[in-house]
Amino acid sequence: MPIPEKLISPPACKVLHQTIQESRGNEVFFLAKTDEEGVVLEVLPLARGNDSSVPALLQVAIQGDVIIHNHPSGHLTPSSADVSLASTYGNQGVGFYIINNDATDVYIVVAAFKRQQIQLLDVQQLRSFLSSSGAISAELKNFESRPEQQAMLGGVTQAFNESKLALIEAGTGTGKSLAYLLPAITWAVQNRQRVVISTNTINLQEQLIHKDLPLLQKALPLRFKPVLIKGRQNYVCLSKVDVLEKEGEFLIETDEMAELKSILQWAHQTSDGSRSDLNILPRASTWEKVACESDNCARLRCSFYNSCFFYNARREAASADILVVNHHLLFADLAVRGQTGQFSDSAVLPGYSRLVLDEAHNVEEVATNYFGAQISKSGLLRLLNRIYSIREREKIRERGLLPLLLARLKNVQQEIGLTLYTRIVDHVQRRLLPLREEAMYAVTQTFDDLADYVERQQQVPTPDTKVRFAQKLIQQPEWKTRVLPQIQILIQSLGDLHQQLLSLEGWLETLPENVLDGLTSSTVELGALSDRLEGAAAILGEIFGDWDPTKVRWVEINRGSRIGPRVMLRQAPLEIADLLRERAFEKLATVVLTSATLAIENKFDYVRRRLGLDGIDPTRQLTLLLPSSFDYARQVIIGIPQDIPAPEDPQFAAELGQLVWNSIQISEGRALVLFTSYSLLKKIFEDLVPLLAENGIRGLMQGEAPRHHLTQLFKQESTSVLFATDSYWEGVDVAGDALENVILTRLPFGVPKEPMVEARIEALEQAGRNSFLEYSVPQAVIKFKQGFGRLIRSKRDFGSIMVFDRRIIEKQYGKIFLRSLPACPVVRGRKSAVFEEVRRFFEKRRARVVF
Repeated sequence: MPIPEKLISPPACKVLHQTIQESRGNEVFFLAKTDEEGVVLEVLPLARGNDSSVPALLQVAIQGDVIIHNHPSGHLTPSSADVSLASTYGNQGVGFYIINNDATDVYIVVAAFKRQQIQLLDVQQLRSFLSSSGAISAELKNFESRPEQQAMLGGVTQAFNESKLALIEAGTGTGKSLAYLLPAITWAVQNRQRVVISTNTINLQEQLIHKDLPLLQKALPLRFKPVLIKGRQNYVCLSKVDVLEKEGEFLIETDEMAELKSILQWAHQTSDGSRSDLNILPRASTWEKVACESDNCARLRCSFYNSCFFYNARREAASADILVVNHHLLFADLAVRGQTGQFSDSAVLPGYSRLVLDEAHNVEEVATNYFGAQISKSGLLRLLNRIYSIREREKIRERGLLPLLLARLKNVQQEIGLTLYTRIVDHVQRRLLPLREEAMYAVTQTFDDLADYVERQQQVPTPDTKVRFAQKLIQQPEWKTRVLPQIQILIQSLGDLHQQLLSLEGWLETLPENVLDGLTSSTVELGALSDRLEGAAAILGEIFGDWDPTKVRWVEINRGSRIGPRVMLRQAPLEIADLLRERAFEKLATVVLTSATLAIENKFDYVRRRLGLDGIDPTRQLTLLLPSSFDYARQVIIGIPQDIPAPEDPQFAAELGQLVWNSIQISEGRALVLFTSYSLLKKIFEDLVPLLAENGIRGLMQGEAPRHHLTQLFKQESTSVLFATDSYWEGVDVAGDALENVILTRLPFGVPKEPMVEARIEALEQAGRNSFLEYSVPQAVIKFKQGFGRLIRSKRDFGSIMVFDRRIIEKQYGKIFLRSLPACPVVRGRKSAVFEEVRRFFEKRRARVVF
C-alpha cells in the first residue's frame, strides 16, 4: 500500500525508493522539502546512516523541512538514537520520518510543521533600506538614494506580491542588483521560499556573491543564506582522483602528466573543490579526467560520497534562501523540470518558484544553445580514447577504461573463476577492440569527408566555415548518395560498439558481489561511456534525419588544426518562445527579467515576442522602463562622420584605420574599439599598432590573452586601446579615466550567413513578415545599446561614442538606433567638423575634472 499523498508525493516516493536501491538497501538519510500543507515534494539524499554523517545533517535542515531515513530491516519502530535525533530536529521545527526500503510505509516520529501563510512584502519598509538615511547607507560609503532604484524595487516587490512576470529595463547606474535582492531576500526569509537569481556573466555573479549579498547580510535585520551554484563539471571528483593516483598509468597520457600532477596535489588541499579555486587553467581534455560527471557518478555507492565536493555544495544549496546561478545552469534545471514536471531529486537545482533573470537580454541566445545539441569530431575521438587507446612508443602502450578493467580483473582472477575471466577477456579483445578501431576510422573519415563536401559548396573558402543544412543543400544528389550513407555507417558503428559494451556490462554483473563492489568506479565509467555512444548516435540521427522546420542544423569547420579539420555538428530550436513560456513563465509564480537593454524605442514588444511573453495573460505582466541615473547629456557626446565610405564600400576598410587613429588621438588612448568582424579587427590593429607604440599607447587585441587578463591590463594601463569584437560589446566594466572613448566601427547587425540568423530571417520572410525590421534591426539595436553602455560606469565618467557607420544617419532605420539611446548631444556631418567638436568636448571636460 503506498504512502498517502498527503504525506509524501508519489514522485518523491519514487526518488526515495530508487536512491535506497542504488545504495544496495543500506540506511540513507534524506532532507525533504515540503509545501505549505506539509506534503513532501522534493528529497535530497544527504548521507549513509553512520555516526560521522549525523552532524552534517543538523546544519542543513530548516523549519518546515523533514528528515527521512529508512530502516533496512523493515521494522519502523524508532531506536533510542532516532528518538534523540527527532527531539533535536523537532525543537528546530523539522519533522522526522522513518520509511521502509520500498518507500511504501512510513512511521512519523515528528510530524511535518506546516509552513506559515504567505507574508506579502512591505514596499515602504523595503524602500526605507535604500533611503539616504537607511541601513544600506550606513554600511556603504558614498551611497546615494536614487529614484530609479526605488521605482525598480517597487516593481520587483509588486511582482513578488502579486505573482507577476516583470520586464524591467533599468539603465546603467540604477543599482539593479540591490533593487531586486532586497525583495528577493525578504520574500525568501519571510515565506521560506527559495529564490533563484540567474546571471549571464561570471563578473555579475562575483559582484553578487562577494559584494552585494555580503553588504546586505551586514545591513539587513534578516538572517539569510546565499549560495553560488556551479555546474557539476566545475567540481573535481575525488573518486577519479583516487583512481588516477592508484592506476594512472592506464589513464594518463604523457603530455597530460605535468598538468594532472598539479591538479591531483590541489585536490587534497582545496576547500571547495571547484575549478575556480585552481591556480592553473587546465585543458578541457585534462580537466575531463578529474571532473564530476552526472552519468559517471556512483552516488551513494561511492566511498567518497560523504566528502564529495559536489554533493557538499548541493547540501549547502538545499538550505539556502538565495541561489545564484548562471543562465546555462538555470536552463539545465528547467529542461529536467520540463521532463519530470516535478522538483524531484533529479532536478539540477533545489526547488523554487520565484526567479530573477538579470542580464536578461541574453536569455534567448543561451536558451537556444542549451536546448540544442552538438557533437564534434574531437569529442567523439576523445570518447573512444577513454574506452581504449594505444601508444606504440611508450612503456605502457595500452590506456583507457578497458585495459584498466582487465588489469583489475586479473588481480581477482581466482575469485572470478578462470572460465568467466577468459570469456570477459576474449569479449574485450575479439569484439570490443576491433569495433572501437572501426569507430575511430568511421569518425575521422565521416567528419573529414563531410568537411570537404561542405567546403566545396562554398564559393569563397574561409578558415572558419559555418554552413546550415538548408533544403537547398540536403536536396542535392551527392548529399543523399554520399553524405547520408556515410553518416549511417558511423551511426551503425557507434551502435555496434554500444551493444557490445552492454554485453560486457552483462558479464560483469555476474561477478561475485564483493568483486563487483571493488570495481564500482570502472563499472560506472563503463555505463557512462556506453550511454554516451548511444547518445552520440541519437544526435547524429536527429541532425541528419528528416527535414524539420522547427530546428536549425549546421556544421562548423575550422582548418587551423595541424591534425586535420576541427568539425562540429550542431542543432538548435528555431524559436524558444514556446519552451520558455511552458517551462518557466507558466510554471513559476514570479519571474523578473531585467537588463539595461531590453527595449527598442522604449517598447518591449520585440523581447516579449522573442521570449514568448506575448502568449501570457497581459494582466499577469508588468513592465518598467527606467532611465539611468547618469547625466548623459553632460557626460557623453556622440560623433557620427558622414563623409566616409559606407561599410559595404571597398574603401571602407582602407579609411577606417585613419578614422580610428584620429579618434584615439583626441582621447589620448583610453579607447575601446568594437568591431563586428574579427578579420577587419586584425587588419586595423596591425595597421595601427606601430603608430600607437610610437606615441606611447599600448595596443591590446582580443585573443592575445584570456578575456579577464586582457580587461585587467586595459584598466591598469590607463592610456591603452583595446581592439575587440563580439563578446566585448557587453560585460566590460571599466570605470574612470581608463576608458573615455568607445568606437563602434559599424552597426552590429548579425552576419546574414550565420546559421541561426539565416534560418530565422528565412522563416519570417516565408511567413510574409519583414525580417529586417522585425528581427535584424532589433537584434542590432540591443547590441548597439550594450556597446554604448561600456562608456559611462559612474557619475564621474565622461567621453565620446564614435560611430563610423553613416547608415545610422542616412537610413530610415538608423533613427531607431538613436531613439533607443539616452538623450545626449549628437554631432554629425563632415569628419573634420565632427572630430573638432569632440575635441572641444574633451578639452572642456578635462578642464573641469581632476583625477
